[in-house]
Amino acid sequence: MLKEKAKYFSFLNRSVDHVLIIISAFLAVLVEQFYHGNALRLVDYESLHPYIIPFILIIWQVLFVRIEKKYLYRRTGLKIFAKQLLVINSVGLLILISISFLLKEPLFYRSTIVFFVFISYAFLFGKRLVMKLFLQNVRNRGKNIRNILIVGSKKRAEALVSELSAHSEYGYVISGILDPAPERVGKSVDGYQVESGFDRFEKIVSDRAIDEVFFAMPPRTIPGFTDKMNFLNSIGVNSHLMINVDMFMDGIKSQAHVSPFIEEFYNLPVISFHSATKKIGLLVLKKYLELVICFGMLVVFSPIFLVVPILIKLNSPGSVFFRQIRVGYHGRKFKLIKFRTMYIDAERQQNEIVHLNEMEGPVFKVTNDPRMTKVGGFIRKYSLDELPQLFNIISGDMNLVGPRPLPVTEVLMFEKSSHLRRHSMKPGITGLWQISGRNLLQNFEDWVKLDLEYIDNWSLWLDIKIIFKSIPAMLSGTGK
Repeated sequence: MLKEKAKYFSFLNRSVDHVLIIISAFLAVLVEQFYHGNALRLVDYESLHPYIIPFILIIWQVLFVRIEKKYLYRRTGLKIFAKQLLVINSVGLLILISISFLLKEPLFYRSTIVFFVFISYAFLFGKRLVMKLFLQNVRNRGKNIRNILIVGSKKRAEALVSELSAHSEYGYVISGILDPAPERVGKSVDGYQVESGFDRFEKIVSDRAIDEVFFAMPPRTIPGFTDKMNFLNSIGVNSHLMINVDMFMDGIKSQAHVSPFIEEFYNLPVISFHSATKKIGLLVLKKYLELVICFGMLVVFSPIFLVVPILIKLNSPGSVFFRQIRVGYHGRKFKLIKFRTMYIDAERQQNEIVHLNEMEGPVFKVTNDPRMTKVGGFIRKYSLDELPQLFNIISGDMNLVGPRPLPVTEVLMFEKSSHLRRHSMKPGITGLWQISGRNLLQNFEDWVKLDLEYIDNWSLWLDIKIIFKSIPAMLSGTGK
C-alpha cells in the first residue's frame, strides 16, 4: 500500500508535467506568431510540427528521470528546483536543435523552440512551487498525516524512527513507542522516549487515533501478540511486522479479507496487514469524483440553501445549523454540520426521552421525536437536513458514500471492538444503510453488518449504485 501510494503520486505528478509541456508547445506557437505579426492558429506545421511533440515528451521524461528523480517536494528547496529545471530545459533545447540539424528537416522555427523552453520552464517551476506550498500547508493543517504506534525499542525500532525523523515529508507522525520489557521504559529511541502502559495497548490505539502499528520485535517476545493482531484487524487499523518470521499467522483470525503481504516501507522490509481496501488509485479517484458531484449538488440545491434557513428561522429560535462532534476515519473527531431540525435544547432533553429509543445498541433514534420542530420534521423526511454535510466532504472529513458517522457518546458505548472497524473508511452522507431500509433497522448489529459489507466489498461501481439508489430513497420521503 505504501509503495502503491508513492507510485500513484509519482505517476500523477509526472503526468501533470507532460500536460504542461504540451500546453507550453502550443502556447509557444501562438507567441511566435504574435511576435512576428502573423495570424494566430494553434497548429502551424512550420512553426512547430505536431509530430515533434511526442519526441519532446520523451526527451523531457528521460531528463526528469535522470536529473530530478531523487528530489522530493517537501525536502527540496526552490533554488534546487530552479537549477534542475534550468539544466533540464537547457539540455532539452540542445538535443532538439541537434536533432533538427542532423535530420536537416524544418521541424520548428528556432524562435518557437526558444519560446517553448521559457514557457515550459515557467509552467514547470510554477507547478513545483504550488505543489511544495500545497503539501506543506496540508501537513501544517494536520491533514493527510498517518499516526503510527511502534512496539519495540531496539534496532528495528531505531531504524524506523531514524527513517521517519529524516523524512517528515512522508507524513507519518510517531504517536508513541511501547515495549513490553519494563527495563526499556524511559529509554530514548532517536529522541523519542519509550512509554509505559504496554498493558493499555488497545486503549492507546483507540485514544490516539492510530492509523498504523509497527511491530519492531519478534512476535514471540510480544505478550498477547495474536490478540493484539486480532484487535487491530477488527477495528481496521493497518499493522506491519518488521521481522522475518515463519508461521506468524498461527492463531490470528481471518477477518475482513485481511491477508499479509510483504512490502518495503521506504527501504525497510515489513510484513503488512491491510484490513481495508488497498486500491489506492481507485480511492483517490473516488475522492475527486465525489468532489465533482459535491460541487454539482451545491449548484443544484442552491435554492434549498436559501429557502430552508429562512423556514428554520421563522419556525423556531436558534441557529440555522446544528453542529456536533462526530467520530470519523480511525477515530478522528470532526464537527458535523446539518440543518437544525430540533429545538435548541434538544441534546439536553435526550435523557428525558431515552425510554423512547427504538434502536437496540448504543445508538439513539426516535421516529416521532417530540424535540422535532414542524419544519424540522419536513426537511428530515426528505433528508434535506443532510445537505450541509457537503461542506464536510469538501473539508475532507467525510465522503459522499460511506458508513454513517456517530456521535462520540454513542461510539464510547460500543461493546465490541469489531464495531470500530466501521471507522476504517471515511464516513459518508449515504451508504448501504440508506438504501437498505434505514428506518426498518432496529438492531445496531444489523447496521454494523451493512457498514462492514460495504467496506469489505467496496468498489467504484458499488458507490455509483448506492448514489443512484439514494435518489429515490430521498425523494420518497422515507427519512425520519
